[in-house]
Amino acid sequence: PLGKAFIALGMLIFGVSPFGWRIMGTLFGIAMLPVLYLFAKKMFKKTWMAGIATTLFAFDFMHFTQTRIATIDVFVTFFVILMYFFMYCYIKRSFYDRPIAKTFVVLAASGVAMGFGVASKWTGAYAGAGLGVIFFIDLYRRYREYKFAKADIDGTTNGISHRLVVEKFPRYTFNTLIICLIFFVFVPAIIYTLSYLPFNDLSGEGLVARMLRNQQTMFNYHSNLNATHPYSSNWYQWPFIWKPMFYYSKQISDTVGAGISAFGNPLVWYAGIPAAIYMIYLMIAKKDRNAMFLFLGYLAQYLPWMLVTRCVFIYHYFPSVPFVVMMVGYSIYKIVGDNKQRRQWAYIYVAAAVLLFAMFYPVLSGHNVSYDFVNTWLKWFDKWVLVL
Repeated sequence: PLGKAFIALGMLIFGVSPFGWRIMGTLFGIAMLPVLYLFAKKMFKKTWMAGIATTLFAFDFMHFTQTRIATIDVFVTFFVILMYFFMYCYIKRSFYDRPIAKTFVVLAASGVAMGFGVASKWTGAYAGAGLGVIFFIDLYRRYREYKFAKADIDGTTNGISHRLVVEKFPRYTFNTLIICLIFFVFVPAIIYTLSYLPFNDLSGEGLVARMLRNQQTMFNYHSNLNATHPYSSNWYQWPFIWKPMFYYSKQISDTVGAGISAFGNPLVWYAGIPAAIYMIYLMIAKKDRNAMFLFLGYLAQYLPWMLVTRCVFIYHYFPSVPFVVMMVGYSIYKIVGDNKQRRQWAYIYVAAAVLLFAMFYPVLSGHNVSYDFVNTWLKWFDKWVLVL
């Protein structure tokens, strides 16, 4: 219900109008960009690379289309970016070179963002599962540090005493797990339940009873749904932009029409396929923790859809897109490095993605466009329905 409450807030402020319906989704879509920028800056440690990743996301077709219509996918996607940003901040902080409470702050923030994400849409729970995997992998890394320190109790590593590590690790780990239990289980449960406060179907049931009954209703609907749709597509088709989601159509004249479709910027999404493979290589061959983080985040949003048997659509890939952009950005970062000549090619690639956005803008926004232009330049594949 929280995603609907956000939409309702816009309607409360600006009235029951197209602007009122859509303004909150647009604002959340805008807010994604500074969060993604901070995420990329934290990971890449280069301003120009953070700028590239943010620009690719800003000019991704689906980011633009989805955040301009009144659907709840935009809210869960925002909170997915936020919860992974805070989790990344956590895993980059050591137990031992700062007060332990400072690691709790970002860990708790990740859990709260997860709570808001799940309350906005169930798929936020997929992201939560990914956070859990990343957290326990990082905890295992810290345990290995502890074992290493225990084997050389009088040594130091990066200025940190091994004796301190051995002394602090058990207590710090226990306290951290307690914080996780609070902020990744109890707090999200409370946020989710409270999101049902405005959800009153006049049944007379209490808050918790309404919430639980709705879980059963939603699960039964999705698990038993047997339907088809002309613009549905399978999970393995989404990265290849097999079939855009056709939202809106209007015929202006015999030669001019208008349409709105949700699909990815081909220069971003197609680059995401080899980028994901490259992340796997970096994980295995180079033990690259950043690559592991991005790929696991991507997989957490994508993998569950491989198990869903009901009718699904390409917009379900939207929460994966921030990770697609980050994987592409990290691939560029690893390939280009500090070579300024190679950096120029990265800028050319980003400029081409922006130019492609401008070219497709009419069929993303519902502006009038000639059928001839669409059929000649924009309809790359037969299954792409962009105007009627």
